Amino acid sequence: MKLFKLNFSNTIRTGILTTIAILSSNISFSQDFGADVVSSYVWRGTQFGSGAHIQPYMTLGSGNLEAGVWGSFPTTANGGGNELDAYLSYDFGPFALTVTNYTFPGEGGLYDSDGYGFFEGDYTEISGSTSIGGVDLLAGYFTDVEALYVELAFGAGPVDIAIGYGDDQGDAWYANGGSGIVNMSFSGSKEIQISDSFALPVFGSFILNPDAEAAFLVFGVSL
Repeated sequence: MKLFKLNFSNTIRTGILTTIAILSSNISFSQDFGADVVSSYVWRGTQFGSGAHIQPYMTLGSGNLEAGVWGSFPTTANGGGNELDAYLSYDFGPFALTVTNYTFPGEGGLYDSDGYGFFEGDYTEISGSTSIGGVDLLAGYFTDVEALYVELAFGAGPVDIAIGYGDDQGDAWYANGGSGIVNMSFSGSKEIQISDSFALPVFGSFILNPDAEAAFLVFGVSL
């Protein structure tokens, strides 16, 4: 069944600029930034690029409203998989709503000549998330390629488990034009004590994509 197809690029651009203007005049705001270093970039059961990636982020928020940028960049020149996203999110309490603009710059941060750029965005996703009885639920819909992703995540002792289902209405996105379980991840984290006053957060994930018959083992460090 064909769902709606919209372009929210201007909405995201206006929303982020408006959010920054509002937050700049409000004394109650928060800022955060940091980065993860991962052995490979695997997102929802699909690997992007090759080799290790650095994934920095910056956020600016006030109350339940947050705007931010997130990126993933390979550590080698031919690693591929550059990504730079902007998002706007609001937490309503029972659930959170997020609009994300995904872009994929080339080498040197340059975009191609067909009109796509950071503020235009290559792909737009509308997603909602909530928690029910210890289970985290996420549903995201890409308006450009008509692709739906639904994920359930929960803790089982020291292991965090996530199961994701992908459905491609138009272009091949998650399940090569079909539908199925595209992501099963089993994750854990710990802190490595470096000194009396500093511990290094590390994490790891074993990821299966049953639909594509693929498997990944990812190690990461949070900075």
